[in-house]
Amino acid sequence: MRTIVFFAVSLISFNIAASDNRGLLPVNLDGFETGDWRNFRPHYIGDSDQWIRPNFVINNTDPLNGNYSLQWRSDDKTHQWLMLSNAFYLARPFTASVDLRVNGTAKDFAAGLLLLESINDYAGIKITGEGAELFKQGKTSVAQPGIEMDVVPGTIYRMFVSLSDDHILKADITDMTSGRIISRFETTSLIDPAAVSLYVRTGSGSATAIDFDDMKINASDYFIPAGKYVRSPHFVVLPRKSDVEQDQGNWVGSQSTMLIDGEFLMWYRIRDNQQRGRGYGFATSTDGLDWDKYENNPVFTHDPEYYSNEKISVLKVDGLFRAWYGVDTPGGWFTAYATSEDGRNWKQHGLAVDETYCKDAVVIYLDGTYYLYSIKDDNKIGVYTSPNGFDFTHENTIDIGIHRHVAAFYEKRTGLFHLYSTGGYNGVCHAVSDNGIDFGFFTNVWNPPAVGIDDWERAGITYLSFVTDGHGHIDDARNLPFYYQARNTWDNNSPGWLFHGDDRVVLAGKFEGIYPGVAARIMPDGAIYYESFPFMVPKAEGLSFAVMRPVIVVIDQWDRHGDIIASGSLEALSGDPGNTQVQIKLEKLVPGAGYRIFTDGNPIQETVADRYGKILFTFTVEQGRHMDLTISRP
Repeated sequence: MRTIVFFAVSLISFNIAASDNRGLLPVNLDGFETGDWRNFRPHYIGDSDQWIRPNFVINNTDPLNGNYSLQWRSDDKTHQWLMLSNAFYLARPFTASVDLRVNGTAKDFAAGLLLLESINDYAGIKITGEGAELFKQGKTSVAQPGIEMDVVPGTIYRMFVSLSDDHILKADITDMTSGRIISRFETTSLIDPAAVSLYVRTGSGSATAIDFDDMKINASDYFIPAGKYVRSPHFVVLPRKSDVEQDQGNWVGSQSTMLIDGEFLMWYRIRDNQQRGRGYGFATSTDGLDWDKYENNPVFTHDPEYYSNEKISVLKVDGLFRAWYGVDTPGGWFTAYATSEDGRNWKQHGLAVDETYCKDAVVIYLDGTYYLYSIKDDNKIGVYTSPNGFDFTHENTIDIGIHRHVAAFYEKRTGLFHLYSTGGYNGVCHAVSDNGIDFGFFTNVWNPPAVGIDDWERAGITYLSFVTDGHGHIDDARNLPFYYQARNTWDNNSPGWLFHGDDRVVLAGKFEGIYPGVAARIMPDGAIYYESFPFMVPKAEGLSFAVMRPVIVVIDQWDRHGDIIASGSLEALSGDPGNTQVQIKLEKLVPGAGYRIFTDGNPIQETVADRYGKILFTFTVEQGRHMDLTISRP
């Protein structure tokens, strides 16, 4: 087992090559020191048919540790809540723990720590005014009797749960003052956890406050598969607030993101617990992780004659920022147009597409033509083109049979347009086109999780926003970071947007190939697993491996045009006897030039690049051996 090390987001810069830790590692602890609970969301599990506000707040006056604790406060209602998160990495074997303190009468209450496969399948431990007990539902063996204990107000207790590779679940509670374990349980559990959760229950008028702090997860080694759409281990990159009435509003999705001159720019829709759409905010970032809101948000609001506003899409063409955004008018949903010289001060120009129903557009600019994709007639995707970004012609309608949000980009490497549909029960689907108008079949590429902040089957992962240039282009779809709006199933008998326990902006991506500084496990079937999330790490273009048995490769230096092409290390992982064959293929080198490979400083092979600039090194490695690797020109 390895304890996942926490790297503060503020230490990761856009210049990844200058960092000692390329890629992102899981943030597997949460002391609630951020002042918000960005990776958690409340989920009501009581039986009331009325809307009940979750009473989770940040305690910065008397925290358990550091500057903040997460506190639950009882009131005159009966409450039963989960505060859950699927941001933690939970590969077995792992352990989870959290400290808690109860103040008040310490009678009519319960608090727990759970591992969840779904809302209906979970296992963990809970403490009540009478004692402690195993807390489970589904896929866990027979219950064990509870243990009586006196909960002393003001005393800090630690709840601990572990799950082994062979499905043994252990749970205990420790008195942190004496260090004594006061309850312990062990059972068999077949759950495959996707999230962890805090649990609270308080009766009406119980006069109880429960503080949580220092949640920690120790997990097995972190791996993500190449070629798959996955969430970043940092998960939510933009914080949300609970109830927001000020002009800044809450961060929500339906945003537009670009990277220009080393700076990330984002425009996003603002909404709070008063208005579904109250204009647009602007934020900047140097690394794509820590964002600064513009001090004078909203940068603009929708025309007063419109009811609301939705998704925004922004490009920068000919030195001018151009935005297309959805507006709800008396006649239905349309797409409006605005321009700005600095991305902050905007001039609105009215409707760009006055054809009902045209909503939540995304726009690409290529060779003098603007390509606009939107929801059309509620259950279709509309395709439009324009020579100036304002006068659009309808070119195509793609009937997908269900309301879905769209995202798109143009890929320079292949010359293809990529179109995504999201939400609407079918997860994230993807299609491509060589002309931007006629698209092939949509195939499913990603689905919401069973439980978490993005577990809404209908639209848990939606409003994808790819990190593009000012024209909506990316270099290579095999290296594809993006953001999306996370949505969940909880509405507690009230429209979810009225209380923002749901929408967050989440970082995700899909990656293929080798990335400098990112350890990659190469498998015999060609699969690659990364040991960190290679966000904004430049790819080692033209470098690939094939192996007979698993090996782990770390390329520390990559310069296809230098004297030292690549340097790093290689380790054969199998414990079986003998050697394993390794092939290293390099492309786009100098045709006819000679190249040499070294292991542990010793030359083992030399060859000449063919007329296409390709070379192939083949050699064997002893099982279990770690070696340095260098490829250079003689």
